[in-house]
Amino acid sequence: MIYQLLKRILRISLSVFFKKIIVTGKEHIPATGPLIIVANHPNTLMDPILIALLCRQRIGFVGNAGIFSNKIAAKIWAYFQVIPIYRKKDIPPGQKPDNRSAFIKCHEYLEQRGTFLIFPEGSSFYELNLREIKTGTARIALSYEELKDFEGGLQILPIALDYSDSIQFRSMLSVTINPPFSIKAYQESYQQDEPQAVVALTEAIRKELAQHIPQTSGKEQEAFLVHAHRFYTTFHEPEAALHQDPKKSLNLRNQLSKALKYIQENDSALYEETQIKLQSLFALLKSEGLTAGFFTDSFLKKKAIWLCLAYATGLLLLFPIYLFGLYVNYIPYILPVNVFKALKTDIEYKAPVQMIVGLLSFPLFYALELWFFRHYISDDWGHSLLLLLSFPIAGFLAMYFYTEFKRFRRILHFYLFMKAEMKSRLLGLRDDILENMEKAKERLGRVDSDFR
Repeated sequence: MIYQLLKRILRISLSVFFKKIIVTGKEHIPATGPLIIVANHPNTLMDPILIALLCRQRIGFVGNAGIFSNKIAAKIWAYFQVIPIYRKKDIPPGQKPDNRSAFIKCHEYLEQRGTFLIFPEGSSFYELNLREIKTGTARIALSYEELKDFEGGLQILPIALDYSDSIQFRSMLSVTINPPFSIKAYQESYQQDEPQAVVALTEAIRKELAQHIPQTSGKEQEAFLVHAHRFYTTFHEPEAALHQDPKKSLNLRNQLSKALKYIQENDSALYEETQIKLQSLFALLKSEGLTAGFFTDSFLKKKAIWLCLAYATGLLLLFPIYLFGLYVNYIPYILPVNVFKALKTDIEYKAPVQMIVGLLSFPLFYALELWFFRHYISDDWGHSLLLLLSFPIAGFLAMYFYTEFKRFRRILHFYLFMKAEMKSRLLGLRDDILENMEKAKERLGRVDSDFR
């Protein structure tokens, strides 16, 4: 009962925290087990929450043993059916991890036609990449089927999580669920060469996940991909902008990661030149406090006076609502941010910590504000209900006002304070990068039409 109640509450929280969640292939989730769900792991606690909410059945989890160090936490994880797996970093130096008991618990869970989730990367990092897939998942699956003479019916369900930004409030998320595949196909190879079968199944899991996840070789290439994606969606294919079609844009980022890898391997000069110019472009934009959208042809054609008047009028009309929204939402909004800072934990915990704290802070402060209204202003239930409904609406309008106000400041800077030489320099960089992208598309077009 608690589990189902939490699922309902968390669904509401996720719909607020994320701007949009796009799920593809939900029909592929089997209603019962034995089933092992495998997924990439960029966002610590947020990833298991998201996947648990997708499944009709209750699922268990395989998690690192480090989270069981606290006795109270250990009881909570046990309630949510988390099976601890020991890694080298979870045990004293010089010892080897012993996960035989964990394997037995996994087998028992599957024996009851259960479903559990495992992250085969083994850890969570804030990066655009699928890390090395550990062999533990394959060994659990194959050893279970061996006990069942490969008649256990075990399936593996790959789920790829692709965040537009895995730590930011109101970001986008694409969830791609591939069809499940059976372990029985590995029976012959397992019986002939067990280690080789483990490697083959691990590689199959990697390929299933890698189809839908951007691949980068380090922070430098990741920054290049982020810049290239932002530039491409701004200038070359603006209809793929995140706010219009997040699924298309995230898929495009995945294609761009493959394209960058190909260009790096086959035309290093073009790769390096484009990387340097993109880096220069976004560094100059940052120094001016501007975004790439200010240098699109459509924006440059706008009449400055009418654009400024439209923004000024809209902001003036929204200002009273902004003040109200800020007044009733500021403390519960800023509290999750400050709690995360105070914890001084890894950046991968930012999103789940802020969501969980916000899940508590917003209802609490809304209740206090409602009590104050009813106690000191009016105890009419109609007025109270209208006020309560206005809190979240005013909050979203306040965020919208703040976003548009910052854009208006950038517009004023662009028209009134930015030097003509800087504009010319940025336009020159824009044209050079567009030319380089056309060259890259020509090279890619000879190999794969997906990049055309």
